[in-house]
Amino acid sequence: MTDQLAPVPPLAEDEAGLPGPAIGEPPVALERHQPFRSLRHREFRLLFTAYAIGDLGFWISHISLQSEMARVTDNSSIWLGILFFGTFIPMLLFAPFAGVVADRVDRKKMLMVSRGAVGVVAACLSIAVLSGAGTPGVLTLFGFCIGTLFAFMAPAQQAATANAVPLADLSSAISVESAGSNISRIAGPALAAPILAAWGAGWSFAVYAASNVLMLLALAPVHLRSHIDRHEPGNGWQRWKEGLRHARDRPPAVAALVTMSVFSVFGAAHVVLLPVFTTDVLHHPRDDFTVLVIASGVGAVIGALTTGFRRSVPTLRNAATWVLAFGIAAGGFALSTSWALSLGLIAVLGFCYFSTTTSLNTLLQHLADDKKRGRLMGLFAVAWAGLLPLGAIWMGAVATATSAPVAVGIGAAVCALYAMVLLARRVGEGQTNAGQTNPGQADEPQSAIEPPR
Repeated sequence: MTDQLAPVPPLAEDEAGLPGPAIGEPPVALERHQPFRSLRHREFRLLFTAYAIGDLGFWISHISLQSEMARVTDNSSIWLGILFFGTFIPMLLFAPFAGVVADRVDRKKMLMVSRGAVGVVAACLSIAVLSGAGTPGVLTLFGFCIGTLFAFMAPAQQAATANAVPLADLSSAISVESAGSNISRIAGPALAAPILAAWGAGWSFAVYAASNVLMLLALAPVHLRSHIDRHEPGNGWQRWKEGLRHARDRPPAVAALVTMSVFSVFGAAHVVLLPVFTTDVLHHPRDDFTVLVIASGVGAVIGALTTGFRRSVPTLRNAATWVLAFGIAAGGFALSTSWALSLGLIAVLGFCYFSTTTSLNTLLQHLADDKKRGRLMGLFAVAWAGLLPLGAIWMGAVATATSAPVAVGIGAAVCALYAMVLLARRVGEGQTNAGQTNPGQADEPQSAIEPPR
């Protein structure tokens, strides 16, 4: 390259062997055909077990909460959108601050306190529903409480994964964790359906409360390696701004966060309308929407594991390709009136969604300095889940004014257009860089200070 950047001082994790390359460090070479290599590490196995138990309970609870809201409101698109908004808006409000906290306190303790509180809230929700007090407003309030606790837990959970494995196995850890989450996404609805049919939503929430107790037992023996600077100067607001500067100084972190944001608002929010698609478009019983969730989960498991088979850290271009594929598949899903075709397309959507999110998560984790990892993961939590409520509100409103297929079709078009623009820009940048490269340097490896694209 003809343009050279100033040398970057070494980071603490460089010396300690923790995940986190210097700015622009070339993608780490990974062992192909070993996507499960992260399970060789005891701490990650314990984390994976804890996350799997918690995720299984979450999906049982989440499906039950949606089903109960659909039941008490007679499938109201607006109330389903409000519930989705109430559950995920805490990510937007609190995850940035939670990221600051995750860089100041013991991440394991932060996880355990958050999970214990989730168990208490789930138990209270169970009592409320079983006693007949589960009105739409009460369900939304409990969704907000659970979402708030998840907002404080998300940055610490993401950072803890990186602290449980060496850098070479980080991509595998994120891939395996995401795949495990999606196996729970399959098993959770599959377990929720008979519980809902036999005992109702109240007992589903009781199961969720119990799962959090089991998760705490799995987390207790975990020991994490992390660099937490408890003496970093400045107040919480200043440290949060330092996290923003960190993202800006580690390209393409900002572009990755923007991509995740667009994808969440216009793509991922389609899940709020699955109960409506099930009854009004595909003409199946309301609870059959769990079958759509399971099919999406099957695709998501495969998509998450795909990242683990890569030989290098995923790039922004890889993620944009999956966003484009998602937009095309979502357009097909919006047009489909066939149950079998819709099951196939929703599986493709799950594949593309988690190929995208796992790729972007892996890319950001490799760019992060461990002392600021919580803050970067807090920003990712905002982009990944915090902006979903905005998508839920506009999709719910458009679906109410027109139809659910129109709402999903609009989102699909935006995702596809954004991905095409991003891919065109990356190709244009690549051609510009190629033109600036000296003939003798054309086949040289990427500069050690040039950020991976």
